[in-house]
Amino acid sequence: MKIIDLLKSDKVTVSFEVFPPKSEANYESIYNAAMNVAALKPAYMSVTYGAGGSTSKSTLDIAGDIQKRYDVCTNLPHLNLCRVRIKDDIHRSLDAMKTKGIENILALRGDRPKDYDGDPFAHYRYASELIYKK
Repeated sequence: MKIIDLLKSDKVTVSFEVFPPKSEANYESIYNAAMNVAALKPAYMSVTYGAGGSTSKSTLDIAGDIQKRYDVCTNLPHLNLCRVRIKDDIHRSLDAMKTKGIENILALRGDRPKDYDGDPFAHYRYASELIYKK
């Protein structure tokens, strides 16, 4: 289900945001907490992508399991285009989200990284340019 469709209704919606752990050591406790919240059946849950995609695997695992186990609309993984610099990497991330059944993505252009000399916007200057059909 698309989050936009949920928001168009007159029904009051409640959503939650999950921040995946930065280290594997904290994964189980955050995963379990996210599943407990999902069991409450919020309208949708957002699972962030982590700075620079640092928690991207956790994001996809948690979001996919929330949808599969509890049928709660996810995700809005935050896909920061500036941090994911190579066009092929962006497309691989999108394909992985599609495989997990994730239909809702919050695409952010992001700020220019301080430690990057090239043009981080070479492939996508605006997040709206990410919309493509395969």
